[in-house]
Amino acid sequence: MQKQLLTLCFFLLFGTLGWSQLNMSLRSNIQYNVDLNDVWGYVAPDGSEYALVGARNGVSIVNVSDPDNATEVAFVPGQNSTWRDIKTWGEYAYVVTDQSGTTEGLTVIDLTNIASETVNFFHWTPDLPDLGTLNRCHNIYIDEFGYAYLAGCNINDGGMIFIDVFSTPGTPVYAGAAPNRYAHDVYVRNNKMYSSELTRGRMAIYDVTDKAEVILEGVQTTPFEFTHNIWLSDDSNIAFTTDEQPNAPVAAYDVSDPTDIQELDQYRPTITLNDGVIPHNVHVWQDWLIISYYTDGGIVVDAARPNNLVEVANFDTFFGGGTGFQGVWGAYPFLPSGVVLLTDIGNGLYVLDVNYVRACYLEGTVTNAVTGAQISGAEIVLVADEANVNYSRLDGTYGTGLATAGTYTVEVTKPGYIPFTTEVSIDNGIVTILDIPLQPLPTYNKNGIVIEEGVAVPVPGAKIVLQNEFSVFEFTADGNGVFLIEGVYEDNYDVFVGAWGYQQKLINDLPIINNDDLTIELNRGYEDDFAIDLGWTTEADNETRAGFWELGEPNGTYNGGSPSNPEFDIEGDLGDQCYVTGNAGGNAATDDVDGASVTLVSPVMALASTYVDPVVEYNLWFYNAGGDGNPNDALEVIVSNGTEEVVIETLSSSAGVWRDRSIINLSELITITDDMQIRFVTSDFDPNGHLVEAAVDAFAVTGELLVNTNNPVLNVSWSVAPNPFKDQMMLNYQLPVWNGQGQLTVVNALGQIVMTQALTAQQASVTLGATWPRGIYTIKMEIRGQGTAIQRVIKQ
Repeated sequence: MQKQLLTLCFFLLFGTLGWSQLNMSLRSNIQYNVDLNDVWGYVAPDGSEYALVGARNGVSIVNVSDPDNATEVAFVPGQNSTWRDIKTWGEYAYVVTDQSGTTEGLTVIDLTNIASETVNFFHWTPDLPDLGTLNRCHNIYIDEFGYAYLAGCNINDGGMIFIDVFSTPGTPVYAGAAPNRYAHDVYVRNNKMYSSELTRGRMAIYDVTDKAEVILEGVQTTPFEFTHNIWLSDDSNIAFTTDEQPNAPVAAYDVSDPTDIQELDQYRPTITLNDGVIPHNVHVWQDWLIISYYTDGGIVVDAARPNNLVEVANFDTFFGGGTGFQGVWGAYPFLPSGVVLLTDIGNGLYVLDVNYVRACYLEGTVTNAVTGAQISGAEIVLVADEANVNYSRLDGTYGTGLATAGTYTVEVTKPGYIPFTTEVSIDNGIVTILDIPLQPLPTYNKNGIVIEEGVAVPVPGAKIVLQNEFSVFEFTADGNGVFLIEGVYEDNYDVFVGAWGYQQKLINDLPIINNDDLTIELNRGYEDDFAIDLGWTTEADNETRAGFWELGEPNGTYNGGSPSNPEFDIEGDLGDQCYVTGNAGGNAATDDVDGASVTLVSPVMALASTYVDPVVEYNLWFYNAGGDGNPNDALEVIVSNGTEEVVIETLSSSAGVWRDRSIINLSELITITDDMQIRFVTSDFDPNGHLVEAAVDAFAVTGELLVNTNNPVLNVSWSVAPNPFKDQMMLNYQLPVWNGQGQLTVVNALGQIVMTQALTAQQASVTLGATWPRGIYTIKMEIRGQGTAIQRVIKQ
């Protein structure tokens, strides 16, 4: 079963890849010709140490007594299973599998002759009263009294099964069952059972003193509501949980009173924050957390202060790109020698030394320097080689730290405040207090209007987004194109402006340093780079389970090292967003299209009255693989004109790249109307599910524009004076043609109508503004059948 020990080439690869390693060092590695899963340890009566390695096709038993020369000494074959979990009691190991169709039940391995590299085993598959035959389980835990707890079995709806493995060593005895609530994993101490009820998204604590009468004592929903595993602190007061989801944390809870569980802190690896990395299992040794963190490898976190979890060691075993269910599956830190065992799914067993250090803790409170109010969400970074970031809590307190003592620069930022910088000296095991007063930035308001370029016609409902590194502000213009930018911090912002039926605009580095007004002009035309939500809608069949269309910055996924979901939107467009089918990141199969079809629908386009000969353009991504090995799905692009529809493009070939730009002349395919819509449709129907991912970006309609006859610019000679004014102002106008039907409308900066007045002559002077409050106003003159003109005035 053993493939090879770590070779010179492997060492060279280790060096060239620059694997992450802090306070952890490699002693030896065994590679296998099959994927691995979990790992446990065993200490023989003579003191020899062994790794019990779960593999797809059985259990590998490895002597690690000499950590520099790990050697496989026995192998227990088994049915093929992605999942194996192993625990020991006395001189026996107990193994469960959870692959559909496996029938091994509880595998019992006799380790009494392991010194002679001999093991015996059998599969215990009893027909349990009122439950049925035990064939498979997801997990096993054995408490200090010798009770084995089987979680996620094929019987009892996955609820816990109790097994006595202590009365007759090597001979399991059924001891009862908990309520039939599915448990994915379990930890037990002092007759308190901590159940990972994954499908309910919660940690549940039970009293199991009486195995015939299990009592629920408390529950706690975990951060991503996908509770995968739980482990207890040495003093039994703190529980640590994982949610097996992209970007999920390891969370710490005070469980000293199960009826009043309190969250204390959350840990996420800073270096891959928001990259979609998935935590798997957490274990606790002397208040250090040893975590198998899939593609981030093995991580050690100091949890001596559970309200300030600090990473103090790590070792990355994963070579490939991307995230998902790859890398380190299992970790075992409990051997007397102190070595830590890691199983990497594709790269074998690792035997590691760990330099366990207490963190250098930095803690304090962030407040408003002017008002003294507590500030939440402030970002605190220690400038160091060790990646770190933390945020102040709702009450303004924060906790952070490093593994390495020294003097460091502290940088604190929060939108709306002047960045704070200072130096601090920190030491291992010492709590250094640093309270941080942040000076607030001034804020400004700006009145603005969005108009059509060249004709001064207002653009109703335009979207305005201001963003920079720290802040995002969103505003919407009213029916007169008027908007108010309110309470924006002094800074420079990139301003995205768009409206359906107009070309988008990006204003780079607009300074917000005063209360001046702002006029933005947009050109007519349909365009959407998806930097702003302009009203596209999504649809899905009732049977669809995942992969719904989402607007956002794409989270890349990988299948066999190849991209399946895009990592970035199309290069060169505005912003960094696009529409994708499912955007959870993680494994390629986590959020791809499953079950049925999903549809992305554009808003209606009045193309007949906008373009001479409209051409639709866009960029597509379509990936199709896996499943039954014969992927046969497609991405269709459909155009409709209100009465008929036509498929204008079909992608059926898979490629993990953005395709060349699609350019399609619509008039060659369908009658052009003012009720045009585009739909992007893809699907993955059961039962032969495949990997299906799609994305759309940089949508536009191009071609020669028609003159805007719907809202022409009024031909009028007019003026307002004085402007700005203090008391009142005079509007003078003269029209070349008079049809007897005209009106003046005045709105304030909030889009509220201040006055309307009928026009009664071809030319006149009108006195305005005597009763208006100070502010910015838009005057609109409209003559039926001739058009509209606007002017803006300011009353000081």
